[in-house]
Amino acid sequence: MTFHQIVTYLLYGISGMFFGIFASRYSVLSALKIREALREGGLTGLFSVLPQILFLFVSFFLFPSWFLTRTTTGGFTYYVCLLFFFNKGLSMHSKK
Repeated sequence: MTFHQIVTYLLYGISGMFFGIFASRYSVLSALKIREALREGGLTGLFSVLPQILFLFVSFFLFPSWFLTRTTTGGFTYYVCLLFFFNKGLSMHSKK
């Protein structure tokens, strides 16, 4: 493995980490808003949170599938950071 390959893998890993942290923050906020809409309006309340549902779909399925086709290292790091910080954020907000 050359120095260039090592640096490339590190940069892909760092970019995956930053993308995952960004997506997890807004995924937690979206999930909380969806939960609140379900409490208040039931299934009809979901129409008011369609952008949040779309964001969750993009951040958990669409973007990672595209990212994994470009770099496996970045995609794996993205998923790890996204799931870790998403679970941590939801548990932190559910304790309140």
